[in-house]
Amino acid sequence: MRTLVVTDLHLNSRVLGLLGAQQECVKRIVREEKPDDVIIMGDVFMHRKPSPSSLIAFKRILDFITAKGATVTVLRGNHDSETKADDGVTALSVFDYTGVDIVTLARCDHKKKRAYIPHYEDEETIIEFLEDIPSDYTAFGHFGYDGCLNSVGDADFALGLHHFGCDTLLGHIHGFRERRGGTEENPSRVITLGTPYTTNYGEAFKENFYGLIDEDGIQFKRIKHGPRHLVYSASNLENNLDIINDPEYFTFLRVVREKEDDDIPLQDIKVSHVDVKYAPVFNEDEVSTYKPGRDLFSINDVVIQDYVKEAITTIPVEKIMEGYRLLQDEN
Repeated sequence: MRTLVVTDLHLNSRVLGLLGAQQECVKRIVREEKPDDVIIMGDVFMHRKPSPSSLIAFKRILDFITAKGATVTVLRGNHDSETKADDGVTALSVFDYTGVDIVTLARCDHKKKRAYIPHYEDEETIIEFLEDIPSDYTAFGHFGYDGCLNSVGDADFALGLHHFGCDTLLGHIHGFRERRGGTEENPSRVITLGTPYTTNYGEAFKENFYGLIDEDGIQFKRIKHGPRHLVYSASNLENNLDIINDPEYFTFLRVVREKEDDDIPLQDIKVSHVDVKYAPVFNEDEVSTYKPGRDLFSINDVVIQDYVKEAITTIPVEKIMEGYRLLQDEN
């Protein structure tokens, strides 16, 4: 059995050409790996109410995979949930047909020794389910743990690494990272898989991965195609054109221009989208430190009276204003 694992596709039709590039990236991975089954660990869509074109794009991905004889398991992510009610209602349910299994609520597949945990706003639900998973199972989920969003681990999520009693692959966190979980007597691996491609400029230059599970265990492969975001200063463009114009990628390029920079050589840039951002024309040291020596705005009786008139209360305005004047006298 050869299982391909990807997550956080964030299919998005709001940028011209992006949806097609996202589809092709997933299809290319499937063509290269020839899996027997595919697990998509949530956030298939960018928006809770996906556009018709995003729905059609996902159907084309599913049809492509199932046409090659593979089955697909899809977990509900937070972006796929209609609301935050944890009721499992999701647009993904329309794809629950032969060869495709949509996981809306947490459950185990005891035949394959796998556990599937979609997104829950109530993390206690996740913790309770994790406690019941046998240690020789592999879990797939769409959530994070305390410490996965920063290096010091200060209250990212309620779940601690000790809650993971079996090897677990996670979506939801847009970055690849492996940690040790479980306990000393029952250790486990906890892997945030990340996106197959960057989804915004905050992820520029981030490496992207997918997982592959076979008889040799779990391995992770870096993806060298598909959508990506790059950020370069205008002065560094010329020296990096080979990287920027790599035809393997659907590239979003942000150029940061300083006030002294020459014109941007747009004619030499061969990418899908270019975004120009201008650097501040002054630094913090140049900002005025002026502090007024008198009040520039004060609240007077007229302002107070207008505010009280609009208040939702059964107390007469005259009584409130009388109390206000008493307070003024105390001051």
